[in-house]
Amino acid sequence: MTYISSGKAKDIYETPDGNLLFEFTDRVTAFDGLKKAEYKEKGEITCRLAEYWFNVLEQEGIPTHYISCPTPTSMLVKRLDIVPVEVIWRNYAAGSLLRRYNAGEVKLPDGVEPKEGAPIPGGMIEFTTKFEAVDRPVDVKEIQFNGWLSEQEIEYVTKLTKRINEILSRKLDDTGIILADFKVEYGRIPGGEIILADEAGTPDGCRFWDKAEFENGVIKSLDKDVFRKGIGDLSAAYGELFERIQKS
Repeated sequence: MTYISSGKAKDIYETPDGNLLFEFTDRVTAFDGLKKAEYKEKGEITCRLAEYWFNVLEQEGIPTHYISCPTPTSMLVKRLDIVPVEVIWRNYAAGSLLRRYNAGEVKLPDGVEPKEGAPIPGGMIEFTTKFEAVDRPVDVKEIQFNGWLSEQEIEYVTKLTKRINEILSRKLDDTGIILADFKVEYGRIPGGEIILADEAGTPDGCRFWDKAEFENGVIKSLDKDVFRKGIGDLSAAYGELFERIQKS
């Protein structure tokens, strides 16, 4: 295999047949790489969760680039032309949405309280850049102007992301876990079809909250916020999430 690059949490290789191999590492970063660390078994947990969710999504008719997992920490995927836009779906107010609101940079949907954990009825979608030095929010006009996605493709990606949210949320309901928000990426296969790329359903790219704690007014994170906020052991949080999903 040929080494291609390293991201925040994965090393990427090209296989002899032109596909890609993701090696999930124990690395974790936050705040655009300013905070870094490694946690034992993080790579294996995120890889196995991504595998689990790709299988679930494909069974539900969501097209993905997933092929197989030859080892507990590696994933073989189709090589795609990645769309330079990250897609964020939000079911609750949290994270950068509230920071941007407090800075006067964004409005919340009507009726949504400006506090962490406030529900967003029907959810909301946002887009950010993918390959810039620091990701920034973009609107559909800029996406179309730059030729990243057409109007029809934006509509398709929006519907697909909403469907992904419905599938993940339904499955997680049996585990007592709330899906607060998540981000996904898309790419084009030869011929132009857009399919789900990178990873899905991992605590690196989702906010997961314990439902029982939330109903008692406490947000117990089972995701990378544990590392961002310095509120516990990341390996323990990821491990609990994995065990609860596996038992469902």
